[in-house]
Amino acid sequence: METKPELTKKFLIGVVLIIISLILGKLVFIPIIFFPQSSTWRISMIIVYAASWMMILFGIYLAGKEGYYLAKHKYREYGRRTIEGVGRHSKTAAHVTVEAFRHPVKHSKETIMRITKRK
Repeated sequence: METKPELTKKFLIGVVLIIISLILGKLVFIPIIFFPQSSTWRISMIIVYAASWMMILFGIYLAGKEGYYLAKHKYREYGRRTIEGVGRHSKTAAHVTVEAFRHPVKHSKETIMRITKRK
């Protein structure tokens, strides 16, 4: 049975591999854009791209359940914060719209900025 520090070490190595893989997966397009006629660059970047997929799979394997639960938690937290932000901003926008329709001539840019700063 593995101990907790070993799980953490494997998890961190898995996360690092995933991050490096994602960075490599995007960076391979730069030489292809700058050297479109070079078949050497094209073939080497395809090899690097395939290796980045192997790295991400190995990183996912190392991160395991711990990584899955962490990613799921972060995704839910991000969704909750996004929904709260949309709700907060839509209330502010609705308030500004109502105030602008009540007194359309009176509202200048400064008034609208003052209303939007209210919480």
